[in-house]
Amino acid sequence: MNNKHAKLFWILLLVFTVGISAVQGQAEKKRQEDYYQQLKRGWDYMQKTYELINRYYVDEIRPYPLLKAGIEGMLDKLDPYTVFIEREGENRLRMITLGKYGGVGMEVGLRNKKVTVIAPIENSPASRSGIQAGDIILKINGKDIKNWSLDKVSNTLRGKVGTKVTLLIQRPGLDRPFEVTLTRAEIVLKDVGYAGFLDKGIGYVSLKSFTEKAPDELKMALEKLQKEQPLKGLVLDLRGNPGGLLESAVEIVNIFVPKNTLVVYTKGYREKEYRFYTQDDPMLPDTPLIVLVDGGSASASEIVTGALQDLDRAVIVGQPTFGKGLVQKIFNIDKIADVKLKLTTARYYIPSGRCIQKRDYAAHNAVIAVDSTDSTHLHTHRFFTKHHRLVHDRGGIEPDVLVKNDTLSAITVDLIRKNILFDFAVQYHRTHPQFPDSAFTLTTEIKAQFKRFLKQKDFHFQLEGERELARLKKLVQKRGYDSGILPLIDSLKAKLEANKSIEFQRNEPQIFELLRLELAEKYGGSSLRNKLALQSDRQAAKAVALLHHPQEMEKILAGAAPKQTK
Repeated sequence: MNNKHAKLFWILLLVFTVGISAVQGQAEKKRQEDYYQQLKRGWDYMQKTYELINRYYVDEIRPYPLLKAGIEGMLDKLDPYTVFIEREGENRLRMITLGKYGGVGMEVGLRNKKVTVIAPIENSPASRSGIQAGDIILKINGKDIKNWSLDKVSNTLRGKVGTKVTLLIQRPGLDRPFEVTLTRAEIVLKDVGYAGFLDKGIGYVSLKSFTEKAPDELKMALEKLQKEQPLKGLVLDLRGNPGGLLESAVEIVNIFVPKNTLVVYTKGYREKEYRFYTQDDPMLPDTPLIVLVDGGSASASEIVTGALQDLDRAVIVGQPTFGKGLVQKIFNIDKIADVKLKLTTARYYIPSGRCIQKRDYAAHNAVIAVDSTDSTHLHTHRFFTKHHRLVHDRGGIEPDVLVKNDTLSAITVDLIRKNILFDFAVQYHRTHPQFPDSAFTLTTEIKAQFKRFLKQKDFHFQLEGERELARLKKLVQKRGYDSGILPLIDSLKAKLEANKSIEFQRNEPQIFELLRLELAEKYGGSSLRNKLALQSDRQAAKAVALLHHPQEMEKILAGAAPKQTK
């Protein structure tokens, strides 16, 4: 290219570049003008609408609830995790982040439409005052709670440490209700649900949440296991863990991977990229690791799971995770009234670069302008782990080994739904201070007592098809069809009824296993229940089998083994 042509080339390039910049500048200017026009129009409409309501509406208007509904309606157009938080919400937020709250320390639930104590927390005001599982709360501070929601009950039981709350309790087996006054204390919720050994050298830790205490609790649990016997492998159970603090997730990954390793990064339209690296030397850098997950594993659980998968540090076993890849920050609206806004500001990305957000909350949403170049909305990209294993961003973390746990039969679901297992366990525990067998094996006598209990409760369950037959019978009668059809329907119903005893016998192993766990919890708390439940846990069994065959794990982590399904 001669000097004349070169000069012409650079002039044209400069003109083209300036032209592109001018077009982009004009486009940006138009976009900004459109934004402010929409903003002005929206404010004008909102103000005029409120003025008209306030001036002409048929009833007197209370301004705050109306405007609050407007705020909540606005937030409803964004994502499920952006919420307006008032004082009661602040208590829940403190529980999620700190794992602490002021209260009496008991889990409550609805049993037969009555607010019932499921379990008192160990060493809490409730347990020290003799509150028991199965106790029914009739009144709180003299107020009948018959039509209260569980949220209202829980919020009323919680409060400032040192304050008192009086409960009227109905205990099955006692003639009259009794009152008990409890002094609220700081209740510290445990992040580690249970820690023990599944087999010789195979440790197990169940992590239930990610408060600021979670990393230290996990380290202490691991230290305790190491003192009992050398750890040849570890199963970290994140099933049902809804998440918590991102920083705690990073610290927990750091237990297993080297210092200065990227765990997660966040970025948003208005927020710059932040990268989170491990800060310390790992506690268990080489211990073979299995992570158990399911559809209840979300948020921080998915950061830990996804990072360990992307770094080829752990084999993931179980079911696909929930898929929450959005980051929230808390902003103060009114410090005096404890009003805050929890706002989604970014998405998080695990080391391979994938975002695990499952639901495209922006699709078909006129409020959110979706950037078509943003891969987080497409969920079709291919990503690769440290050892070049193929992973996807279809939402959630897909396990390396898919394992389904046993599904509950219709009979078992009915027994749980009608609180039969819970009620029998409460009654048996009250009448038998000591369980007859240290291994918590159900004796023939206990099984017989349970069957008698079913008859006393007049327990009936429906088989699949019974409901449809009842509808068909009504239809035949309503339409006046051939009366010969009715005897056929009754005959089918009788045959189904005859099969119920067979169906119960077929499902007895599952029913009695759940009854065994319910009884174990009444005698030994949730820790004993968790320990016994692992004995029949298919996903935990698969984890143990893999840890006993390290070459199989190495194949999976090297990408040489196909995805397994069980």
